[in-house]
Amino acid sequence: MKNVTARRTAPWSSIPALALTLLALTTSALAQNAAPTNTSNTPRIQPMSQETSTTAFFYQKPTVLDREQHKGLRLKAADARFAAKNQAVPLLAAEFPEACLEYPIVFTQGQDGQWLALALTGLQANVNAFVDAKGLWNARYVPASVRRYPFILAESANQQLSLAADLAAPQLGTEGEALFDDKGEPAELAKNVLQMLADFQNQAAATAALAKQLHEAGLLTQQNLQVRQGEEHSAVVEGVWIVDEAKLRQLPDEKVLAWFKGGQLAAIHAHMLSLRNLVPLLERSRPGNTDTAQDKPGKKAKGG
Repeated sequence: MKNVTARRTAPWSSIPALALTLLALTTSALAQNAAPTNTSNTPRIQPMSQETSTTAFFYQKPTVLDREQHKGLRLKAADARFAAKNQAVPLLAAEFPEACLEYPIVFTQGQDGQWLALALTGLQANVNAFVDAKGLWNARYVPASVRRYPFILAESANQQLSLAADLAAPQLGTEGEALFDDKGEPAELAKNVLQMLADFQNQAAATAALAKQLHEAGLLTQQNLQVRQGEEHSAVVEGVWIVDEAKLRQLPDEKVLAWFKGGQLAAIHAHMLSLRNLVPLLERSRPGNTDTAQDKPGKKAKGG
């Protein structure tokens, strides 16, 4: 059985430009750290629970693609309903400058201890506030982890990377663009997908390395973030890691200069800025209030 494989050393290219050709997704007040409230109707969000692996977010039936068994598999356009129940999606550090304008960005650890960044997408249980009733992702920027779906790389015991896909995805079937030619060789689409996924894998490793650097420098602190809008609406995001601004200001000058030149400082500031999206996200998460990509002014959040 021959699998479609990818190289780890693929150079970074434009994930947004390539991925948008694969999926038809429409893009379209700072919260204080606080102890969880005991109010029974306050939603409590756990972006990375113990039952969630770092790659399982949308994938129901991830399967390594075989050139013979899946020779007739095709890809067609579909919407974002696969992510409609996700309150967070993985995010790459390279995406922080764009993502920080719309999503709160936090850090977390998976079951394997691997660090990753998340874009928070909802503050109601089982509701992604950016996916509307038509299945469209309403934001100006759609994270690459969403746009790569239904594809993913699978790693074997010998560290070989193979192309896999969620065979439960409605995008995959007997209609659309072919992944393999008549001889079972990867078509241009499959080659492009492999390149995109290899780039994503490299950037995901860089993102994990960034979070590890921040943690080892003592900058990350684990918090329950309580978000409030007025007296009636609130939510708690549990167990996420954010940068401690006071500790950031205590960094030695040489470290600040090194991180400025290395790009870490820009990522840190984008992350800190993004937390101002918590209150707008709370408003957007209210039932029946899934907005378009246009931002609404949010009230300043309160600590609890």
